[in-house]
Amino acid sequence: MSSENIIPSHVPKNLVHDFDFNDMQGESDVWEHFRKLHDGPDIFYTPRHGGHWVLTRFEDMNNVLNDPELFSSRHQTLPPMPITLTLIEWDGHLHADARKVLAPFFSPKSVVNLEQTARELTISLIDEFHARGECEFVSEFALKMPIIIVMRLMDLPIEDTPYLMQISDEIVRSVDPAVQVAAFQKVNDYISQQVIPKRRANPGKDIFSAILNAKIDGGRHFTDDEIISFGSVLIAAGLDTVAGMLGFITRFLAENPSHCQQLVDQPELINDALEELMRRFHIANIARITARDMDYKGVQLKAGDPILIPTSAAGIDPNRFENPFNVDFKRGDKKTLVFGRGPHQCIGAFLARTELRVFLKEWIHRIPNFSIKTGETPIAVPGKANCHRYLPLQWPTSDRV
Repeated sequence: MSSENIIPSHVPKNLVHDFDFNDMQGESDVWEHFRKLHDGPDIFYTPRHGGHWVLTRFEDMNNVLNDPELFSSRHQTLPPMPITLTLIEWDGHLHADARKVLAPFFSPKSVVNLEQTARELTISLIDEFHARGECEFVSEFALKMPIIIVMRLMDLPIEDTPYLMQISDEIVRSVDPAVQVAAFQKVNDYISQQVIPKRRANPGKDIFSAILNAKIDGGRHFTDDEIISFGSVLIAAGLDTVAGMLGFITRFLAENPSHCQQLVDQPELINDALEELMRRFHIANIARITARDMDYKGVQLKAGDPILIPTSAAGIDPNRFENPFNVDFKRGDKKTLVFGRGPHQCIGAFLARTELRVFLKEWIHRIPNFSIKTGETPIAVPGKANCHRYLPLQWPTSDRV
């Protein structure tokens, strides 16, 4: 790939490497694709996606995420989304104001009330395929459970779930800008035509009603464009982190029956197991923008330089974790970047953990002996959020609860 025309003059040639986080370049394991980052420098520049820096180590990712004054969230994705994403791409007081609107919905007290909803939903979804002895986990569970819970938080019609799932997938997973633009237009139309008028006429206790009534930025209301963007972020977030983690956690247990048996025999390990599995399978690859010219560890960064923060490499950094590819449910230090750090740390982290914990408890209880379907191969891909496209599972039909 020719890069002469897009490598900035302040980037030294020895720090230019051709790396595309979306392209595994022949690797079959998503994390081996990111592990290879540890074979090179701590920070380098790639011409991909318009050109950007890449961090490779946990320590540097942690430093950047914790310093919003030097590293702006103005663009959190590479390439940048076609619209500014309310909340996650706002800095300073605007970000804090928007976050306050959501805080009551994601507090531990509120999430406790959602735990039973998550449990009932999990059991219901499992019951739909349990007797068959097999399922395609992504379409039949992972993409359904988390977004249905977010639909309830937003008080959106449950029958709209398949449509919004498709839009969310196109926003989060697609690498085609044209597909993303079209998806944003669909969600724009949905929110502006189906949601905003109804909430303004009959406000409730849901997230959209709170957004419409909120005051930000010294006393103004959100604009309609900001509301639509905010809704897009929340709908996509309902699919993103939890769905991706569900796939990788479930695949690991399917391929490692001894670990699964540990949870069957010692269900009290589930909380620690969840933290370790999230450590092992970070899924987010996000971005920041340098706010001013600076020297970072001897590397000259210019204001406006994009920086990729592939947290997929953070959880398997041997400089941070001993034997990082090994999954040890009794590992002592599991502090991760899985939900980010700093002021932009995921506000839905407690809810995500609750959903994942409920899933593990109910799945292990109902389907303790499962594996990858014979003759089938799961399909996992990297991206803004790593995910499975296909995860076929099987279990003995005699395993009934």
